[in-house]
Amino acid sequence: MVQQSENNYWNLSFLTAYHLNAKTDLQAQYFYYLADNYNNNSSFSQPYNSGAEEHGVTVTLLRSISKAMRWSLKYGFFTNHERLYGGHTDYRAHLIYSSIQYRF
Repeated sequence: MVQQSENNYWNLSFLTAYHLNAKTDLQAQYFYYLADNYNNNSSFSQPYNSGAEEHGVTVTLLRSISKAMRWSLKYGFFTNHERLYGGHTDYRAHLIYSSIQYRF
């Protein structure tokens, strides 16, 4: 009735960058997460263990404004499918993010 708790998962990440010029860099990143231990035994007991799959892709533009100041602009797209909640927490999301870093 009570299942053995297993929460094994795979995680993969890949990052690449390209130097456009002396002040500008372009980065791209991909990540993948898979947990495939979910077993639906809800007719007998509380189902446990993880069952999720996530993907994410980001592209970042980095620009040096001066020696002390750096600006970045990032776009990302993410998906998540969670088996434990029957798809009620699944999502697809976009991200737009900008920052300025000042070093002194």
